[in-house]
Amino acid sequence: MSIKIDSNKMTALKEWIMENKFRNPIQIGIITDDLDKSIAYFKSILGIEPRAIADFPPEGYEDVYQEYKGKKGNSSGKFCFFDFGNIEIEIIYPVSGESVWKDFLDEHGPGLHHIKFSVAEHDESRAHLKKLGYDVYQGGAAVGKNAGKEWVYYNTFSELGFDLEVMNEHIKK
Repeated sequence: MSIKIDSNKMTALKEWIMENKFRNPIQIGIITDDLDKSIAYFKSILGIEPRAIADFPPEGYEDVYQEYKGKKGNSSGKFCFFDFGNIEIEIIYPVSGESVWKDFLDEHGPGLHHIKFSVAEHDESRAHLKKLGYDVYQGGAAVGKNAGKEWVYYNTFSELGFDLEVMNEHIKK
């Protein structure tokens, strides 16, 4: 994999990290083309069972808010979650529709997709990342244990080797 590094963006991202903005990752996301095989590998190699396997959007939430590249999103996928102490591993299998997950699989094949960080609210991180040239390229309303929160992806792959996912800590009322 060849990664193009923009030194100005890298310096600004490093400063942001040093200001404790993205210090505590809460999730590592992996894209797969075979969810059953990925789960079997986690079980056999790491000896761990998934905490949950879920569809997105879940049944009854088909109209959950999604956006993809600035327009209404229509993606679906299967998600598997493993707990590793203070961090969660999420395995994503894109099923249908346009999504960053499907784009990643088409462009790179299976592999590390994102690292997710929790922020108090999105405004500050969104403004900072926009200043660096990163716009939200997929986002949506969280469901399940994170219902009421919003998740967003920023395409930082060419600079970091993975995308950033950011989710707000507080449920919007």
